[in-house]
Amino acid sequence: MLVYRKGIFCLEAEWFGLRSSVSVRPALELLRASDYKVPFIHRDVATRAELEHYLRKWFQGRQHGFEVLWLAIHSRKGLLLPGDMRRSDERIHIDRLEEVLAGRCRGRFVHFGGCRTVAVPAARIRRFLRATGAVGLSGFREEVDWTESTLFEIAYMLEMQKHPLTQVGMRRVRAALRRQRPVEYRETGFVVHLRA
Repeated sequence: MLVYRKGIFCLEAEWFGLRSSVSVRPALELLRASDYKVPFIHRDVATRAELEHYLRKWFQGRQHGFEVLWLAIHSRKGLLLPGDMRRSDERIHIDRLEEVLAGRCRGRFVHFGGCRTVAVPAARIRRFLRATGAVGLSGFREEVDWTESTLFEIAYMLEMQKHPLTQVGMRRVRAALRRQRPVEYRETGFVVHLRA
């Protein structure tokens, strides 16, 4: 089995309140325990400042090998909501995320795990990819069920291990998901955008 191992750097915000134990961490544990032995780093973020802090950590040399950024955070169109969703100063617009990541994502990939984050014009996505240098980004254009979307993301992250992190490799990942999971792909509005 040929493996193009890519570590996952996952930043996750609280999903459903303090009494909820919902987290993508068990999904990451499953990926690590799989035949693909996917390494991961997982950090909880509760504020915009924490999110930006860990994004800067992602660029440090010791995080080499963790090419996939998984932002498991509540979101809206072009907007991440890591903290108190009622406070506008805790929101991170895609413009600010682009500033933080600008020019630092060569050979890396960004996945948005929240609802509708990427439901923005294609031109805005292209600008983000040009500015950051990322190979590509992915996410959901629709409101998604948390459990079902996380199961889909496990399959997605496993498929990514089978291909190089290149435009050609990611096109193959996208094609495999469309073929193997057509219903989930269509109903979630899942998209994979690649830098031109």
